[in-house]
Amino acid sequence: MTDMALTPEMDPGLPADAGTGPPHEVLGPEDRRRRRRRLAILAVLSALAVVLLVFSTWYLLFRKPISQLPLPGFDLPPMPAYSYSLYGMGQPTGIAVTPDGSRVYVTQTTGEDAVLMLDGQGQVIAALQSPDTTTDHVFVYVAISPINAEVYVSDRPAADVLVFAPDGTFLRTFEPPASLVGWQPLGLNFTPDGHLFVTDLGANAVYEFDKDGQLLRTIGSNGMFNYPNATAEDALGRLYVSDSNNGRLVVFGRTGEVLGVIRRGSAIGDLGIPRGLAIDDRGLLYVVDNTDHSIKVYRTSADPVALPEFLGSFGEPGIGEGMFRFPNAVATDTRGRLYVADWNNDRVQVWTY
Repeated sequence: MTDMALTPEMDPGLPADAGTGPPHEVLGPEDRRRRRRRLAILAVLSALAVVLLVFSTWYLLFRKPISQLPLPGFDLPPMPAYSYSLYGMGQPTGIAVTPDGSRVYVTQTTGEDAVLMLDGQGQVIAALQSPDTTTDHVFVYVAISPINAEVYVSDRPAADVLVFAPDGTFLRTFEPPASLVGWQPLGLNFTPDGHLFVTDLGANAVYEFDKDGQLLRTIGSNGMFNYPNATAEDALGRLYVSDSNNGRLVVFGRTGEVLGVIRRGSAIGDLGIPRGLAIDDRGLLYVVDNTDHSIKVYRTSADPVALPEFLGSFGEPGIGEGMFRFPNAVATDTRGRLYVADWNNDRVQVWTY
């Protein structure tokens, strides 16, 4: 007798799809819970992989920290956090940093008559010095030209602005026009298109020069400023001047009109003695408040005639990490770092977002 397998039609006890596919898997409640957990874990891991890919791509493209990744509907706290300090300078007053943070130029008012050029880890690479050895020199502020990376330094006793190559080689002395002979240059700041702003303690004024060194305009006069220290220009062309001995920040419009002031006082956002200024690529304005031992942070406005909005401050008096004693200058790079000349602590502090 020939063996013959039963088909579903021949054996009503078999299910209709028997013999046409794999048998049904019957899962108990615990098996179903385990399967759901596995699927949930896989979903979380996939989401994390996507987030990591986005963050990695952001960093590789823009070389900025994750905290500056623009996320819709998510506003990160505006204040940076203390990261580390650079030592080896004596009472630093000015600081300038290349966009990538690989070179840091620091002026000092004690020790060697030189501007220190450091690498990103704080190691001294070179000392920028005047070729004139017959005169005392006190280098106060420093700025880097965005056009050719030349380094400009204000020399207080000599009443000069010295110009160095990026490697520290002395190039020349910046020559003002004849109308400014006898000036006392102090604060230095470049705009992205290479214009140079110089504060003059002799005339209590601010001068703007084009990239060829031609005087374009004079801002302020005796009676308006008292010991102007620093300037900064924002993306809308507003000019901010730290009017130090008047204890205020004066804000000018693109055409030179005074838009208003951030005053001296004890209210939130008020100032004590403002010194160094910087604006980062997010439009945040940093004001060094020398006597408050802090850095005040403001957001510049999209309204071209509006004053900046106070966001908060960082730092406090003291000698510990993240504490200041009479800070004098601030600079930013394009990787979310801020560099503060902590004058009476003989160091430069680095803060990051």
